[in-house]
This record gives sequence, C-alpha cells and structure tokens, in this order.
Amino acid sequence: MTITRVGQREATLEKIRTAAVALFAEHDYNEITMQAVAKEAGIGEATLFRHVDQKVDLLTLAYSSQLDDLLNEIDEADATRALSQARHSGAHLRERILAIYEARCEFYRRHPVNGALYLAEGFNERNPARARNIAQGDRSIRLVAGLIEEGQRSGALFSHVVARDVAQNCHGIYMHEIQRTAVRNFEPDSIWTRTRARLLAQLDPLIVDGSR
Repeated sequence: MTITRVGQREATLEKIRTAAVALFAEHDYNEITMQAVAKEAGIGEATLFRHVDQKVDLLTLAYSSQLDDLLNEIDEADATRALSQARHSGAHLRERILAIYEARCEFYRRHPVNGALYLAEGFNERNPARARNIAQGDRSIRLVAGLIEEGQRSGALFSHVVARDVAQNCHGIYMHEIQRTAVRNFEPDSIWTRTRARLLAQLDPLIVDGSR
C-alpha cells in the first residue's frame, strides 16, 4: 500500500470516527445503524464496511480515543493535586483516588448506555480490540496502586494489604456499579454517589489514625 493510499485510508477512518462520535453522543447504540454512520461520514456503505466490520467496532472507534483523552486529563489533574500539599496525608491520598473515579463516573454518566457497552467490550473475548479496553482499566489501577504504595511508604496508610489488590478492588467497585445500574434500574446520575460510598468503605480503614 502506497503512502498516498495509507493517508487516504487514515483520512477516511477519521471521517468515520468523527461521525461515530457525533452519533453515539446523541443516540443509544441500538438506535444507530451502519447506514446512518456512512451518511454522517459522507461516504458510501461499501466504503464503511471496508474499514469496519460491525457496529461494535464503531463504538470502540468512538469511545477508545475519548477515554484515552480522559485518562490523560486524570493524570494531569492528579499531578496538580500532588503538588498542592507537601505532606500527603492518608486523607489527601484518599481524595486523590476518589477524584480519579469521580472523573471516570462522569464520563460514563454522559451517555450511560453506550458507556456501559464500551466498558463491557473489555470482557468480550471475541472483541479483537479489547486489549485497549483492558489497558485503559489497568492504567487507572496502576495510578491508584501507586498512591496506595506512597501512603504505605510514608506511614499514612496501613501496609498490611497489597496496594495493587486495593487498587483492583477500587476499579472493580466502579465497574460493578456501572453494570448494576441497568440491572437494578438505578438512576445513572447516582453512579458517583454509589461508587463513592463503596470506595470510602474500601479506603477509610487503611488510613492510619492521625493521618486523616
């Protein structure tokens, strides 16, 4: 494939991605058709199918880059919070962890149906792109584990637990609350209230007295 053809393919794929982002922002997954995406992108259906095989690929295309951008913003915001205090108390570290998942919950809340479907694709063994979903989850887990380890080294957090186990539990709480929102008919807008309560139950017992 020549450089020109590679460039053309990338340009077409970007048109498709832009169209998918626009449609998934306004409509639930089941309301969107491949034909609608092709029309929004200004291309023929045959061209669309040469770039994506099925509708779920469009969901991945629309959401993966957006979530990557959010994770970058989370990293930057946490770095700023880290500079806000010279001494990082257990309470300070807890608030930084809460901020990570508050941002992720807000991302889900913008469009709960599509957000939940995208995150669920990380568990779909037939999804060839699921490695990216998994990597995005791992990125949050690493950030939280690093904060727990920092607190354990400084004596602000108890060290009798493995930091990564705590971080995985925190991420599991977030994922579980998203999954049970629809199952239990909870209001999507309550996602952060529910997630926060469970995160506090996980994190508060780790804070050493005098470090709150």
